[in-house]
Amino acid sequence: MMMGTPLAAMPPQDDQQRKRWYRRPWWLIAAAVVVITALVFAVAQTTGGSDDAAPPPVSTPSFTPPPSTGLDGYLPDTVDGYGQRLRVPNNPAGLALPQQKRRGETDLNAPAEGVQWQQIYGRGAAVFSTSDGPSSIDAAGLAQGIAQTPQGSAIAASQIVNRLYFGPPQVQQKVLADQVLGPDSAKESLAGFSGRTQQLPATTTIRIDPQYVDTFSRVSLAVGPISSADYPSGQYYSVSTMTMVWDGGQWKWRIPADGLTAATGSSPVESVTGWTQW
Repeated sequence: MMMGTPLAAMPPQDDQQRKRWYRRPWWLIAAAVVVITALVFAVAQTTGGSDDAAPPPVSTPSFTPPPSTGLDGYLPDTVDGYGQRLRVPNNPAGLALPQQKRRGETDLNAPAEGVQWQQIYGRGAAVFSTSDGPSSIDAAGLAQGIAQTPQGSAIAASQIVNRLYFGPPQVQQKVLADQVLGPDSAKESLAGFSGRTQQLPATTTIRIDPQYVDTFSRVSLAVGPISSADYPSGQYYSVSTMTMVWDGGQWKWRIPADGLTAATGSSPVESVTGWTQW
């Protein structure tokens, strides 16, 4: 796992394994996998903890994301690890939905309208809507036509991270070039991600930070609940927060100048009371 990448969908492990993962330095991970094993079947393993020995190396996944076909329509639905419905488009890049004007003004954290979670590139789970985009998937496999709204910033975060982590190499490179801002060292670290063989869960619990303006948004995406004896409630949620900026007519993921650090990664939160379910 690369330090500082959004981790909200790492696979659940027992508490000791999560503790070992949190303390594991990046150079050990780089020796075990090409880039990261982020955003896989369930949730992050980052709950903090002890200085135990590192867990066994993770094998490199063999799953190869399919290319875009340009086809419309859907295959039979599937579910993620929480039983949440995922539509499965014929086109692995996803199927943009017809857009309709919003029925009125919405609160900062109101969900988009006509929300649909789609499986993209075989294992990703990205959010689409009829109110805030995307209005199209371009020939390069990128989501386009996402609204300059709080809801649009959340949709863009979901689209970018899923295409970056699960898309074929040419899509990953295009996302990094067109939809990610940050130091070259961070982009180089993100290049070459390999998709996992498990289904990413839909990050249906979402919060937009109150400091939102129409050119800046902090989007938090949560996965859970995850059972853990470390918390009084016996469970927690893994939260990934992405800084999104409006640039060149679209939302982009902004990586800070100091690169991918613990501050840009995921964190455990015991409660998501007050968050919005999409």
